[in-house]
Amino acid sequence: MSSYLNELNPVQRMAAETTDGPVMIIAGAGSGKTRVLTYRIAHIMTKGVDAFNILSLTFTNKAAREMKARIAKIVGDKEAKNLWMGTFHSIFAKILRFEAEKLGYPSNFTIYDTDDSEGVIKSILKQLNLDEKVYKPSLV
Repeated sequence: MSSYLNELNPVQRMAAETTDGPVMIIAGAGSGKTRVLTYRIAHIMTKGVDAFNILSLTFTNKAAREMKARIAKIVGDKEAKNLWMGTFHSIFAKILRFEAEKLGYPSNFTIYDTDDSEGVIKSILKQLNLDEKVYKPSLV
């Protein structure tokens, strides 16, 4: 069996080796959840599943980069780069860019957060010579 799986305890290994259906992993901080998920993805790929068919959502881009780097050490850079792995926002922004034309938008659209939006509104109010005290940017 794959040597990387030997780094897991028996319960972790069971989760990593389960390839049919979903697996829910609930554990405390520092208990190895990320390692289990990383090794499960690598194990699924070593069983022949194409990386394009795997979606892994993380809470941070840093976690996604670290997981992808670990997976690359097992399956190779070429395969790991094809994984759909990242934060909810980054993955779905990528999907929106691929499908933008079907929605009637160009693929080079910009996504604004709250601060960006407020900055644009302030700029528009200034251009229109409107008083920010009357037209509060946060309400506009």
